[in-house]
Amino acid sequence: MGEVLPPISLEMIKKSAPSAALHVDLNTADGDIFLDKPRFGAFQSTDLEMVLRSRGIDTLIITGIATNVCCETTAREANVRDFRVFFLSDATATGPIGDISAEEIQKVTCATLGHAFAQVLSSAEMIAKLEEADRSANAA
Repeated sequence: MGEVLPPISLEMIKKSAPSAALHVDLNTADGDIFLDKPRFGAFQSTDLEMVLRSRGIDTLIITGIATNVCCETTAREANVRDFRVFFLSDATATGPIGDISAEEIQKVTCATLGHAFAQVLSSAEMIAKLEEADRSANAA
């Protein structure tokens, strides 16, 4: 097996790398917060926790790429910082590693996170949960 280099040395997540760019179809608005993420986890070496806490945010919904790398790392980081974490199983994606299929990696990652770090839901289940919370808040 070859030497494993730190991701930053591979420039995969370097700010100017195409792999770190926002998708061209992503709509942004004035007031949106953009945070440079120099590592796989969104909390490491960023002000994310301060930004969230200063806005009274205590719950995160994790989506993105790659399920078993950036998404999982961020979910674990959030959990150990006492955030409530929802991890969307069908709104994260990954690829195969060697002879392990993407489906197997997805399944194991979601099982591990669901066991100890997050509530794993589908997008439809999360939308239903948000709609119910909205109905409850409006009824109060």
